[in-house]
Amino acid sequence: MPAPCLTRELPTRPPHLLAAALLLSGCGAEDSPAAALRRRFPAQADTVLSAREAFAPALDGFRLARSGPGGAWVRAARIEVELPREGSAPIRFRRANGDEIRVRELGAAGEARVAERAVSYRRAGGTSFWTATDHGVEEWLLLDEGVARGGEAVAAWQVEGAALRPRGAAVELLDEESGAPVLRVTAPRAHAASGRELAPALRVRGARIELVVDAGGEAVLVDPAWALTGERSAARTEHTATLLLPSGKVLIAGGRAADGDPLGTAELYDPTDDTWTPAAPMITARSHHTATLLPDGRVLVAGGSTGRLDSLDTAELYDPEDDVWTLAAPMNASRASPTATLLSDGRVLVAGGMSLVRTPGVPARRTPLAGAELYDPRTDAWSAVASMNVARSAHAATLLLPSGEVLVAGGAWSSSFDTAEVYDPVADSWRATGPMRTGDDDCRLTLTRLQNGEVLATGTWSAERYDPTAGAWTAASDPILTRGGHTATLLHDGTVLVAGIGCAEGAVSHTAELYNPATDTWTLTPPPNALQDEHTATRLLSGDVLLVGPSPFAERYTILGAGCASNADCGLAVCVEGICCASRCSEPCHTCASPTSLGRCVPQPRGWDLRGECSRVGCDGSCDGRGACSAVPRGDACLPAQCSDETHSVQRVVCLADGARCASPDSQARAIEDCAPYRCDQVSGTCKESCASLRDCAPGTACNLSGHCVRPPPAVTPGCDAGRSAATAAPWRACLGAIALALLAATRRRAPVSRGESTPRRKDS
Repeated sequence: MPAPCLTRELPTRPPHLLAAALLLSGCGAEDSPAAALRRRFPAQADTVLSAREAFAPALDGFRLARSGPGGAWVRAARIEVELPREGSAPIRFRRANGDEIRVRELGAAGEARVAERAVSYRRAGGTSFWTATDHGVEEWLLLDEGVARGGEAVAAWQVEGAALRPRGAAVELLDEESGAPVLRVTAPRAHAASGRELAPALRVRGARIELVVDAGGEAVLVDPAWALTGERSAARTEHTATLLLPSGKVLIAGGRAADGDPLGTAELYDPTDDTWTPAAPMITARSHHTATLLPDGRVLVAGGSTGRLDSLDTAELYDPEDDVWTLAAPMNASRASPTATLLSDGRVLVAGGMSLVRTPGVPARRTPLAGAELYDPRTDAWSAVASMNVARSAHAATLLLPSGEVLVAGGAWSSSFDTAEVYDPVADSWRATGPMRTGDDDCRLTLTRLQNGEVLATGTWSAERYDPTAGAWTAASDPILTRGGHTATLLHDGTVLVAGIGCAEGAVSHTAELYNPATDTWTLTPPPNALQDEHTATRLLSGDVLLVGPSPFAERYTILGAGCASNADCGLAVCVEGICCASRCSEPCHTCASPTSLGRCVPQPRGWDLRGECSRVGCDGSCDGRGACSAVPRGDACLPAQCSDETHSVQRVVCLADGARCASPDSQARAIEDCAPYRCDQVSGTCKESCASLRDCAPGTACNLSGHCVRPPPAVTPGCDAGRSAATAAPWRACLGAIALALLAATRRRAPVSRGESTPRRKDS
């Protein structure tokens, strides 16, 4: 499988040296799919081939890679997509509930090929490239000259598992039972080879989607996009996120847009279907406000700001049943960045915040507040209560149990960041706790009530714990990384997930770590996929954590698919065969306990899975009592290939006849293939067939510009001059070959890393 020419990795080399290297490498001899695309449509090639995420090899094809054990961040509201290894097989769109939509591209054939961060297939009249987007996947069709002409369909997809409905210029894929839209297909752009912009169109014929584009016979590049119908209305910061009960949906309200303007929009996230839907807009656009779920299911939004200096005294109520906002009684004081805590009796304590002070003849200034007040939802009335001992804003608060008191700590823009106090609603009084060592006047403090009733305070550099019984703070072990503007969320197993960007000067990174209260230890966990600042973190009913911030997509830290010993390890999920699953599978040939299921019920894979274990008894390609695969169709693998060392692959075992029984691994003598001059691919277990770097080549060989592992040229005596005769042509070519390889090596050593990657991106074979 030839790899693309690495012309993009030599952007700063003189043209004559680059041309000489390419001639020597034989790069122009055979275009790879990526190279052909870059040559014919250079302006669009990066969009197609350089997606944020790359597809990784999976059991039956390719899928987007997931993070490792201990939890993983997955993009919320993006359907799971699995691409087949063979172009004529269906593309599988897997929904959160385990249902599948299968899309078969008519005319596609041949083995899938990795094209940088895309996956490509041969198709009638051209090549198709599949690449990841924030809300689904995009297929770019590279159509040859003469294909896109007139009103004939240039591509078609047969759909199973969903009904089709035209919707304007798009086509919606509907749930077959409810009729609700699940996916939307659009073809917004098409580019002719001459540079003309074209207008593609989609049409429905039964269970088939057809694409029509007229390029007048020119080569064309067109991009049908497959995305979830529910998308976030806006990326936002300084908003609120509220878990609604009993539905389990999350209300996202207000905040600031990328341009700094306050937002009045609201939206609902449904974890069940992994979808977003717009909610009714708030009456007043605001940020830096509070949102509190009331006992009757409504949400109280109070205070906030519409600008950089002002503060609001208004409040409003959201009713999820009717999707309406109504005005609530105004507060006694205007407040931006206060705290709001639901008390045990159903009232809401709003404390502190920032207010704008106006004095005649003096410029307006912001000042933190010590005042507090209570909202009673039964009477829709606010009443003033005792003031805090310290004025504070952008602080943290949490309810203490079982006492029903409220702990308030930290605060920005004042000297209050190292102090804490407790409010007693029965006595209507505040009492100071001992001094804290945690806190920062620029990076906000978080308070998290632990399962034993203690409270974890996490600041920029340190952490400590408050014992309500003793009324005292004790030092906890320091986090591994410094951070601020972070969130801290109690997980199902009692650990605390802390996520956010670095707050120390010069540190800008997205990080996450877990705190274990039982051992007072911190461990790193996979970070979110995108940089999140001023975000919210909401623990869902499933135990997952939803992260919403300035990124255009939300993310979920999920326990589904993680290892477990009992149900106690899985929150509200269940432990099935050592894997945390959303539910036990009711279908006999479905599983949630496989590396590709991510804890959701999916069709049982045939034969052996990636862990080297057989499938479930009673399903096609399952195991008998001795662990031997049976009922496997002729030519299918019973045992996958696997690497025995760096340069040797243990070949796979296939069934010789339909329904034959294949022996278990310990009784099967399998052939061993020498991969030299390549290495063995640790993911697929097979020998690599092309290279993108020295890591793909066996020791003693090098990767040339054609993507092949070769022996280094023999040493050549000095004097590579142009006056050589035909008898000395071979050493002359060898000398130039050495120069080309040296240029490539130097380029790779000095090539700048782009897109925030820590290492240069490789092209997988």
